[in-house]
Amino acid sequence: MPRPDPEYTIVYPPTMLWSNHQRPHHVLTQLARRHPVRCLFNDWTIEEERLEDGRLIVTRHAFRPRYRVGPLVYWFSIPEKLDYLWRPWLRPDLLAFELMDLPEAEFAGWKRKLPRALARADLVRTTHPSITTYLESRYADALGATRVSTSYNGVDLELFDPSVRHERPAELVGVDRPILGFYGNLDGWIDWALLGELAELPEVQVVVVGGTEGMAPKVPPALRRSSILWVGKRPIEEMPRFLAHFDVALYPFVVNEMTDAVDPLKVWEYLAFGRPVLATPTGLVRERPDLFEPLDRGDLAGSVRRALASRDDPHRVAYRREAASTRDWKRVADALHAEIVDALGARSRNR
Repeated sequence: MPRPDPEYTIVYPPTMLWSNHQRPHHVLTQLARRHPVRCLFNDWTIEEERLEDGRLIVTRHAFRPRYRVGPLVYWFSIPEKLDYLWRPWLRPDLLAFELMDLPEAEFAGWKRKLPRALARADLVRTTHPSITTYLESRYADALGATRVSTSYNGVDLELFDPSVRHERPAELVGVDRPILGFYGNLDGWIDWALLGELAELPEVQVVVVGGTEGMAPKVPPALRRSSILWVGKRPIEEMPRFLAHFDVALYPFVVNEMTDAVDPLKVWEYLAFGRPVLATPTGLVRERPDLFEPLDRGDLAGSVRRALASRDDPHRVAYRREAASTRDWKRVADALHAEIVDALGARSRNR
């Protein structure tokens, strides 16, 4: 009989709020549900919240020894978070470094401590092949013999289940035109000019659900005065309600080196609902053009009409949903667990 997987504790240091529902939220939730893992997420705004039958703990005190069960795995995604390891009572048995964005542009500050993180980590992972290639080509010395693996983002198929009936959100009750909808953080990677051009089309309504991270305003003032319906930030649990009433989903990112290396969660959530996705030609779109509706900046009205026409095509809808089904967060969590178990086993054998 195969030996059962070892029990261990994985801790994610203070990086983002649990309520943001980003990759660590989904991966830790699935690890706690599916494997003998104690998962600790450090959220500096929460005293303590126990989830998944106590196997997942969200707390500002994640580093306290009393939470530990078995070997300690430190999973971090920003190089400077390695600095927490100076604490004498935090001595991880395994370091897993997962780079989720290209260390350029607004993340260029990561470069200073990136070599040290790569050299120290037992596991190095990325969320996109472009990031993997970037590390292997520019940081070979720091990596040494460490192999870099790529693990794409996923989708919560239980939450984004199109078979569930969703009432129309109050904010959309008065909208009587087809909706071009976007949700997510409102930041510099959004093609604001494109949103403005789409808002000028009289036959559709552009709806934006989301807020700005941090205090600095990111939305151009002219767009705030446009016909765009700004809903504001909503919890992820409400996103299916909005998505169910989008006729076309928008993925309006600027195209550059940074956005070519992202694998946005929202895209797979859009596809899980079978929605046509009108998208700028970032790396993901160029890699999988079969999943997106082509956007012609010279003929936006035609692009929108073609996207709307594919909304009710049963073959296209089924194709999008099938693509999303391959990105279940369960698979992402299982892959990380397998790498950790193998690495812990290798360390144990080498002692």
